[in-house]
Amino acid sequence: MGGTLQCLLLVAWLCLVATGQSPSSVAPSFQFHCNIGYSVRDCELHLGRLQDLLERLDLTPLGDWTWILVRSQHWKPILRRVGRDPDSPAFTILEKRQTFLEEALFQSTPDRSRTLLEKWRIPLDQLLAFAVTHELGHALCQESDEARTNEYATQLRGSGTVTCGSRPVRK
Repeated sequence: MGGTLQCLLLVAWLCLVATGQSPSSVAPSFQFHCNIGYSVRDCELHLGRLQDLLERLDLTPLGDWTWILVRSQHWKPILRRVGRDPDSPAFTILEKRQTFLEEALFQSTPDRSRTLLEKWRIPLDQLLAFAVTHELGHALCQESDEARTNEYATQLRGSGTVTCGSRPVRK
């Protein structure tokens, strides 16, 4: 079995070389999942919106990554268990190369929408892009500092690219 896998990897590498691509220039491989409770229809719709947003950004440096959508009813208990702000609509686990996004970013509900508006002061129709680019700031730049991550997210929203460590953080 191990020999077969090695042969497949070698064939894939040879195909890249034959087409003039280096393995490092290949687009990243993303996996998309919806957590328990999502209907197939809503999952496909929300993942489509996420993929449309990601296609506008240069994510080649990101590499392989997993995106997981979580129903809002399950969101706060999960964030409390992992010790994160339950009012945040997204979080990333850098070590596992995973970003989790709350359903409320895709589909508003009166209670959750009010909380997100009060906490983040961003129009709901812009919150998905804000949250995704913020999490990508963490991921692309391997950054844990929130102020720097906000700078990187602003770059991504503006130009679709980011230069990590490029600017001092404003105080």
